Amino acid sequence: MEEKNKFNNIRISDRLVDNLYYKYRETISMNKNLLISGMFGFLASTVIAELYSAYSPNNILTSTITVLFGFIIYKISFILLFHIDNKANYTDKFTSQINFTILKQIIKKMLFAWSIFDVVNNVSRWIILFELLLAGFRPFEAVIISSLAASLLSYLLINLICKRIKIFSLLKKNDS
Repeated sequence: MEEKNKFNNIRISDRLVDNLYYKYRETISMNKNLLISGMFGFLASTVIAELYSAYSPNNILTSTITVLFGFIIYKISFILLFHIDNKANYTDKFTSQINFTILKQIIKKMLFAWSIFDVVNNVSRWIILFELLLAGFRPFEAVIISSLAASLLSYLLINLICKRIKIFSLLKKNDS
């Protein structure tokens, strides 16, 4: 009897997880893409911070170059990952034609969300990085701390914005 209850509890919890995943799969996918592309940008930033600081004692320039380089790597990788995960949502399954109406709506809303995300992420990251370099932190350590703090703040913000402006409702309408 106890074995049967365990099996039923596992099935119930599996269904709950499946239902939650189905309900929030676009948000989960976006956050996965943010984390992966953020790691790429972070790794690029750490390398640049270490290399650039060896040749330049200017903390303002080191902070600026580090944030810009990390941003470029992050942005390119996020766009690629987002496109790979979502191209089926704005492409007709039978004709492989892109539905430009849905694609334009998604792009408009994502540009709005990205712009707020990018401003918050890059400005807070630059300020924190600059202050940590002034405080005497090694560039690698400063990049780690500033990236984590800025990422937490901006990831929270982009999830709230995406929920508020209903980016993923466009994708769900097209799924049906």
